[in-house]
Amino acid sequence: MKKSLFGSLRFLILSLIIFGGVYTVAVTGVGQLFFSNQANGSQVKVENHVVGSSLIGQEFKQKKYFSGRSEKISQLSPVSSEQKQLVEQRTEVELAKNPSEKEVPNDLVTASASGVDPDISLAAAKFQVARISEERGLSQEKVYELIDDHRQKDWFSDRSYVNVLQLNLALDKLEA
Repeated sequence: MKKSLFGSLRFLILSLIIFGGVYTVAVTGVGQLFFSNQANGSQVKVENHVVGSSLIGQEFKQKKYFSGRSEKISQLSPVSSEQKQLVEQRTEVELAKNPSEKEVPNDLVTASASGVDPDISLAAAKFQVARISEERGLSQEKVYELIDDHRQKDWFSDRSYVNVLQLNLALDKLEA
């Protein structure tokens, strides 16, 4: 019994040292060495101040900024009545913010699986152009150009999207 107990304790201590210490230090070191930007949160800085992350979406409440996907995720079925009601409420909010528009793009009224998606579709960005243009006193053509300049393409599909933070920072740079 003692032999078994001491053997188990030695294995526990060895496991704690290897998996709790050595492995953690090795993985952190590899992350910092090869992927330091991502390991540190992909921080976006303006004048040495962190303003956000290029990989983590954030909420923009001011009308002069593009808004992203909802951060409030739900585990509801896409066909449930609760989900339908939630999407209808979000649709009403988006149409109230953008009264010149008629149809809200899907990604503005549904949440991403993680709730931190930093990107929106081109349709979602273009849906907000009239509001942004009016709020900032810019021509709609200029805002469309800005969207096109920040357009990115998915590696695996034909989907194009824009990063909301980068787009809003470009808008602020235009104003400055």
